[in-house]
Amino acid sequence: MFMELSYTLQVTPESMPGLEDNLITSPDPYTAAEGSHAIAILTEWDEFKTLDYKRIYDSMSKPAFLFDGRNILDHAALRKIGFEVYAIGKPVPAKMF
Repeated sequence: MFMELSYTLQVTPESMPGLEDNLITSPDPYTAAEGSHAIAILTEWDEFKTLDYKRIYDSMSKPAFLFDGRNILDHAALRKIGFEVYAIGKPVPAKMF
């Protein structure tokens, strides 16, 4: 994570003191989602298509939001699990208001 920040944004712990104290990384997506209220999918990586979203939902705080910035997921199936799903360029179902 820190290599990516350094490479793409030239942000390092030296250029931004306290960065390591304010950025939490996780070894896997399931641990990362525990207790969170939201997930944001920002890349088209295939690994995001095959995650166990029921397992993820069950570990999250509620309400649980999922933001699909690449429109790669099955939004109807995610809503059936219980997620409040928002996707770039897609209307929000009327019943969510």
